[in-house]
Amino acid sequence: MDQKSAAVIYRMFYSILHLVFTIYESVESMYRSLKIKLLELRHEFKINKTEKLVKIEKIPRHLTVLLGTEEPSPKDLANLILWCLAARITFVSFYDHKGELKKKEEKLRLLVEGMKIASDHVIWHSDPDSAPKNGYTGRKIHVKVLSRDDGRGGVVNVIKTLASSSDINFNLDSFDKGLKKQFEFPDPDLGVCCGKTFSLLGYPPWQIRVTEFLTISSHRNITFDMFVKLLHRYSKCEQRYGK
Repeated sequence: MDQKSAAVIYRMFYSILHLVFTIYESVESMYRSLKIKLLELRHEFKINKTEKLVKIEKIPRHLTVLLGTEEPSPKDLANLILWCLAARITFVSFYDHKGELKKKEEKLRLLVEGMKIASDHVIWHSDPDSAPKNGYTGRKIHVKVLSRDDGRGGVVNVIKTLASSSDINFNLDSFDKGLKKQFEFPDPDLGVCCGKTFSLLGYPPWQIRVTEFLTISSHRNITFDMFVKLLHRYSKCEQRYGK
């Protein structure tokens, strides 16, 4: 067999192997979606969510979700927001390095508004008018959508602002205050990375100094039980804060 024939055979073998793997991934994804739908039809998702959540000893104040390279699913992210409300998580943010979720934020808002109960308040970082006026009753959560522009670029903007100010006493403390003023949210306690490989994909670096990261394969078709397991895993983590 000459070298040219061997190369042709190798390419055919590689193409077949790639096709088989692609089919396997598609079938696995369809099976997972079908299984979830069947569970819903059998009413196995009609559980006492509050009962499961009260057993968790430590709840993050700020949960951030890194969507990875997947196309954002507003429906699944809306579910996450409502579950965070039920868990008394005060801040939730979604990081999509491609910026696609920012284009779909209005759809996400409409889904959440249509699913939440009337006494719940969802405050969207992109819309200051969504904050409750003259006090409120019920639960409250702040939601923020981030992209790559809010990452390293945001740090650069803070440095430029401080460098151009009249305050000559530039130090890490003033830098930290500048970042908190720009990003408004507290540093995330728990970060959930979606995807088969762990990658921050340009997430704002200064905000994740004390973040505990956990991984899941995908945010699509995420279930309440999966969410509860993530919180249980976080609850068992011992955070030493660099000590």
